[in-house]
Amino acid sequence: MADPRNVVLVTVDSLRADRCGHLGYDTSLTPTIDRLAEDGLQFDNAIAPAGSTRGSSTSFMTGGYPFSRPGADRRESIRRQVRARDTLAERFKRMGYETAAFTANPWTSRSFGFDKGFDHFEDFMDETTSNRFRDGGDSDAGPLRETATRLADWWTGQEMFMSWESFYDDIDQWRQSAEEPYFLWVFLVDVHMPYIPPTEHLFLWPFTYGANAWLFGGADERLSPLFRDRLLSAYDETVAYTDDFVATLVDDVGDDSVVCVHADHGELFGEEGRYGHGYLHESVVNVPLVVGNVPSERVEDPVSLTAIPDLLTGLAAGDRPTVERPYVTTRNNDGMRVARGRDWRYQQTPDDESVAVRSDGQWQQQGEDHPLYEIGRTIVEREVATEDERRHIVSAVRDIDD
Repeated sequence: MADPRNVVLVTVDSLRADRCGHLGYDTSLTPTIDRLAEDGLQFDNAIAPAGSTRGSSTSFMTGGYPFSRPGADRRESIRRQVRARDTLAERFKRMGYETAAFTANPWTSRSFGFDKGFDHFEDFMDETTSNRFRDGGDSDAGPLRETATRLADWWTGQEMFMSWESFYDDIDQWRQSAEEPYFLWVFLVDVHMPYIPPTEHLFLWPFTYGANAWLFGGADERLSPLFRDRLLSAYDETVAYTDDFVATLVDDVGDDSVVCVHADHGELFGEEGRYGHGYLHESVVNVPLVVGNVPSERVEDPVSLTAIPDLLTGLAAGDRPTVERPYVTTRNNDGMRVARGRDWRYQQTPDDESVAVRSDGQWQQQGEDHPLYEIGRTIVEREVATEDERRHIVSAVRDIDD
């Protein structure tokens, strides 16, 4: 077996696949990520396991979907998932790796147990911020208090306003002192809403702030011609700024390290009249996933981000495991589920279902007589039945314990 290699995992919150040149974007905002893809391992149909960070990150760090009993607190479900399963960091520790994480997203903080398996863990959360992400958290904060908290976070550069440059020195200091081989995970939020790039990338700043205010105010479509283009421009600038991070990190860690870059989910900018994420539109679930400094390969079959633990531990040992599948699935907290093949997707909500097939890069809706309706429905029903059985077993064991 080859000597184990250093492994670096970079998670970019809310990065859309169509902003990456290697996935077909005309004017690439991500030259460094594209270069990693061209020279290394590129997945064209990487699918986020959920439409938001809470579900996606829990899944790609443990290799499995979280589940909970009806009525259970979703935040506690995240903690239980992390406690109950092997994390990616624990797997690397058993392989003799020193491990560290630097995350600017509260949903992947120690409050939810994401420090499990890491020798060094920084989430940059003070006690005030941490309290808002405990049970109950910010659910009763009220609009005025929540707005005040957001303004305070913006003023101090915390939470979703934290730029990668503000903690890169911490990353570099740990990297230089770490014993090899090491596993390093970095979670960036620069691309997450609000879309406010640093000063050197911030053009026409009054319109940028106005566009973000319009978004947080509900994105009234009557003002869309005034603000949507500015919002997209600001988003693109945050993507370019994030690629600068990847360039800096790749230069520092060297060609001997395995470097994986992916998004936890994408983002909506008016598709189906929606903004943000959560809803399982293609712009949300189809995400970038590339691995640099490994043999060049382009994979067109679907792969779920839940395969990241197997993929990275395998590559670290010199093997490229087969993680692609004929289809993968994703879901959200609103009862929506999607089964996704290479060029087809079946979508089910509590109210309806639909099938789309991709042709010449465009998704085309199909009639109800299309055979994929039955195939997709069967995939989803089997998945739901399996989860129901797991819930029943877990509930029975807990009832006995109680």
